[in-house]
Amino acid sequence: MSSGGAFPAILALMLSAANMLWTWHAKSQSAAADRVKKVEEGQGELENRVLKLEADFRHLPTKEDLSAVSLQVERVLGKVSKQESEITSVARTVNRIDDYLREKA
Repeated sequence: MSSGGAFPAILALMLSAANMLWTWHAKSQSAAADRVKKVEEGQGELENRVLKLEADFRHLPTKEDLSAVSLQVERVLGKVSKQESEITSVARTVNRIDDYLREKA
């Protein structure tokens, strides 16, 4: 080959290689942009889920609320226990009156 014919061949080879590198770079940039877009969409979905959970948690009782309810339940159970013993006492009295009235009859 003559030196005049080698230059255009080398230039064509270099342009072809540059074109191939540019195409590869552009595709990788496009793929990276697509991945970033997917991550951003996923982040948006997660943000929405977190906001929904935060809104739901605002309506849940706190530790103090549960403690107050627990105390009230204990008080109610104490009153029920007291009433249970009083009802047992009244039931015994009614049974004695019933027995007395049956004996008299």
